[in-house]
Amino acid sequence: MGKWSGDTWLGWALVLFCLSLASTFIAGVAGFNFDPDDYPSSYYAARVPGLVGVMVVSLVIPALAAAASVLSARAGPHEARRTATATVILVLALSSVWLCLVLGIDSVQQAIEFSEHAPM
Repeated sequence: MGKWSGDTWLGWALVLFCLSLASTFIAGVAGFNFDPDDYPSSYYAARVPGLVGVMVVSLVIPALAAAASVLSARAGPHEARRTATATVILVLALSSVWLCLVLGIDSVQQAIEFSEHAPM
């Protein structure tokens, strides 16, 4: 596992999970359209690459948190408390990955739909 201990990996997992909460919020806000008929369809066509970028970044952060929690749980010497905490962070990080994926796909599909058919 290198020179980092399991506690170091757990610390990184916790920090990355906290950042994933912010990235999940940003993924939800990025795809939110308060009043979609205010903009022409070309606006939504231009937003698609940016929304895909937001989705990728919002997926990478919780995925890194999940990877760090797995490394923490696998690092020796094995401690029950650290393994349990790493498992909880793993489940929460994977839930965040799923939520970011759903939010990202929905926002991209909505932007594509609005770019093809202006919501007026």
